Amino acid sequence: MEVHISLLALTLAVCFQWTGAETRIDLGGTWSLTNANKSITVPATVPGGVYTALMAAKKIDEPYMESNDVNYRWVANNNWTFSRKFNLTKEQLALKNVLLICEGLDTISMVTINGKSVGKSENMFIRYEFNVKNVLKEGTNTISVAFSSAVKYAQSQWKAHTAYDVPPDCPPDVQHGICHPNFIRKEQSSFGWDWGPAFAPQAIWKNIRIETFDCAVIRDVVATAVPWNKKFYVRPWSINITIHFELGSNAACKGTLTAGFPQLSVSKTTPVALTKQETTASMQFQVQNAETWWPAGFGTQPLYDLNIRFESSDKPTENSTKSLKFGFRYVELVQTEVPNSKGLSFYFKINTLPVFIKGANWIPADAFQERIGRDHLANLLQSLVDANMHATRVWGGGVYEQDAFYEICDQLGILVWQDLQFACAMYPVGAAFLSSVTEEVVQQVRRLSSHPSVIAWSANNENEVALRQNWYGTAKNFSLYQKDYVTLYVNTILKALNEENAILPSVSSSPSNGPESQKEGWVAKDPTDPHYGDVHYYNYAADCWDVSVYPKPRFASEYGFQSWPSFDTLRPVSKEGDWALNSSFSEHRQHHANGNKQMMMQIQRHFKDSTSANATQKFIDRIYLTQISQALCYKFETEHYRRLQSTIVAGEGMTMGAVYWQLNDIWQAPSWASIEYGGKWKMLHYYAKDFFAPLLASGVEDDKGVLSVYVITDSERILQGLLNVTVWAWASQTPLRSVTKQFQQFAQSAKPVLVQKMTEILSPNCPKREACYLTFQVTGTQPRLTSPVNPFYLSSFKDAEGIKQAHIKFEVSKGANDTFNIRLMSDTTAPFVWLDAHSIRGRFSNNGFLMNQKQRMEVFHSWESTTLGALTKVLTVSSLMDIYLD
Repeated sequence: MEVHISLLALTLAVCFQWTGAETRIDLGGTWSLTNANKSITVPATVPGGVYTALMAAKKIDEPYMESNDVNYRWVANNNWTFSRKFNLTKEQLALKNVLLICEGLDTISMVTINGKSVGKSENMFIRYEFNVKNVLKEGTNTISVAFSSAVKYAQSQWKAHTAYDVPPDCPPDVQHGICHPNFIRKEQSSFGWDWGPAFAPQAIWKNIRIETFDCAVIRDVVATAVPWNKKFYVRPWSINITIHFELGSNAACKGTLTAGFPQLSVSKTTPVALTKQETTASMQFQVQNAETWWPAGFGTQPLYDLNIRFESSDKPTENSTKSLKFGFRYVELVQTEVPNSKGLSFYFKINTLPVFIKGANWIPADAFQERIGRDHLANLLQSLVDANMHATRVWGGGVYEQDAFYEICDQLGILVWQDLQFACAMYPVGAAFLSSVTEEVVQQVRRLSSHPSVIAWSANNENEVALRQNWYGTAKNFSLYQKDYVTLYVNTILKALNEENAILPSVSSSPSNGPESQKEGWVAKDPTDPHYGDVHYYNYAADCWDVSVYPKPRFASEYGFQSWPSFDTLRPVSKEGDWALNSSFSEHRQHHANGNKQMMMQIQRHFKDSTSANATQKFIDRIYLTQISQALCYKFETEHYRRLQSTIVAGEGMTMGAVYWQLNDIWQAPSWASIEYGGKWKMLHYYAKDFFAPLLASGVEDDKGVLSVYVITDSERILQGLLNVTVWAWASQTPLRSVTKQFQQFAQSAKPVLVQKMTEILSPNCPKREACYLTFQVTGTQPRLTSPVNPFYLSSFKDAEGIKQAHIKFEVSKGANDTFNIRLMSDTTAPFVWLDAHSIRGRFSNNGFLMNQKQRMEVFHSWESTTLGALTKVLTVSSLMDIYLD
């Protein structure tokens, strides 16, 4: 059997522009915000929300401070009204259609103009449009958006659903969360999660405006492109464009539609006749000379302007235009039979090239969307690319990200797996709920499908496995919940997805067995079967150094371990009495049950605890140990997945993706993130740069003491070079011996180049494992690629012999632009060397590394303007043995 989910090509909706007789009156800016009993009235910025307005007015402190997420729950339990005045001219009101466009209302609200109700909202993810011509007047008008508490609304919807329970009712107590988020179409994690706080904000979180026109306006554009011959990937590209219009109160509207790429000298004009029953128009044409868009690491990301213009026949002076940026690419999700194995493959082809997907999952970057600016998104996404990744999965319990997010992904070459916003719950399937979900899917698919970065949809996060494995006590009535599951995700969401843009691949859940899940009624007997689809894997009880515990999946789309963020990140939201792992602050911030114990258990397997008698220093040392432990755990697991990309082991393997949990943090707390809230790289993120390197030497030792060292390459060409295995003693900075081997291997593959008994590699230079370690590196490659030096530890650090305290000195000099060169000098081998610029935002070229040279050069890339003196003053350097001295 062969199942190809054929896929798409193309585009991205960036920098929309409107001109002509269509008029837009922006209602953003300063509003007034009032609570239900009118005891509080403060200015509020729109787009924006209640919490940030109260904070700006000094009615509350920073919501992230200590336990304010719970202390300020009164804000979420209250009802809040935004209001303002605005002016309209007689000429603006003279046009046939006057609409109020609300791009995002979070969530339950009633909208009034001049005291008259014009509409309501019930879904955070829907754009609402209200005809307001009859309630407006020339001169001054008043608008108000009265929000109801999302907390109370969700509870009322749950109470009204009396037929049967729709679990889970409430999050675990450790999360300090809010009940029943599944009964409201709102960011699910805003009611709390195991890595984030519960604020349940109320907000006008996107733009709001008045729009006036006579004939019709362009509302959405979906453009896709496929090569003329998909099998052989031959240009020209065939372009398909669907334009969705808004007619307002008009019964019909005629005009001409022109679309084209000015940089490519291509355009086409066609007549259109729009009616209330037919508000879309389609165009198809060919583009001869467009360059291909590639993910980061595989080529460039050319983007072309696509200009679309509609001119009314009845009123030639009226026109509506839209400009989009397009990238031409073709995608397939391939699920076919695998030789020597049951099951199906699961991998992506980009422009016919099979790509091992390297990335990290994305969660909302802040609990308050108005605090997430484009610069912040750009920094996080650039950090992803800087760590040799090219993909992210927008997780299904957050939000469909703002336009800027996808625009930046398009520009940087980041592939986006987009979840629909349903996660870790059963959901109601009443008619009103399903109708709202359908509109949500339609709008989001139309908004996002044209981005070249968006390559796949998933209907939900973990709901298939939750149902099958009885996470929420659904086994007693499994058939009922399975029916609801199919109703929501298959008959509603996937149906709407395919009707709007069937060219993009979609899966019914993540994880899922794909076609096998479909065969088994869309809820597979084992949705975590490594022979199919994608897998989520977490195991905190096992030793993460033991790679035999990890699965051998087709695609690993979630996995990970926790660590604490740096003391610099925690300090602004805490106070001195909070600085201990067992403090009330630390326990409140830890939303994952037994999370601190699990981290310490993992640490104690391989490291000694800090010996500092100073409580604050001990806390800082333990943070450092959690980051070391996390970085190593991800290193071992990710290299395991990369080594399997060309291998079948007992029917499992052929792994073609490693997307770890998670890239970013929503606040300052322990989590699985590799980047802290605010953008600082954890040690894990520096390690990701190496374990996701385009060329890597990676080793594994089996239970018989045989070492296999693999060469892993992303190169699109056959690779040849020299594998170097070097033996070192902890007590020396001079290598004991080296073993080298020449090799040649296929492009984009993982191959065991050296297979040898460990005793043969170590003997006679290293008679005792605890005293030694290995490093792997590939050199002299054709084509030329850089391979990081990859350490391989032969014992736990608590058992290692010969490691001494390092005395590391440094000198800093100014480099080009905003970079600084750091020369490090050490008198002994130093594991886990940590450079910290503290108050200066930026990243180092490498960090958390093993320094076995007397001298080493690193670079600091500053993200803000600073001086040589300022950096030198705050820069610190430490290594492992420093935590064992007072």
